[in-house]
Amino acid sequence: MSKDRIKELEEEVEELSIQLSDMLCVALLLAGVDEDKIEKALDLYVEELDDESVEYGVKEILANIENLKTKHGELFK
Repeated sequence: MSKDRIKELEEEVEELSIQLSDMLCVALLLAGVDEDKIEKALDLYVEELDDESVEYGVKEILANIENLKTKHGELFK
């Protein structure tokens, strides 16, 4: 694989990462996180992820958000 192609793929991955982060922000806001606490909520969400979890779908995302509400209710309205 050429260096140009590798660089192109790395840029695509970075763009997708940004889009996923934005989508998670939207999900957290819709779940009731105070807008001024969104960065803290994002950090805690990522920290709480189960590194050993193979599946990561809608149910797991919702469960992680519910877990965040339970453990860090102060972030929510």
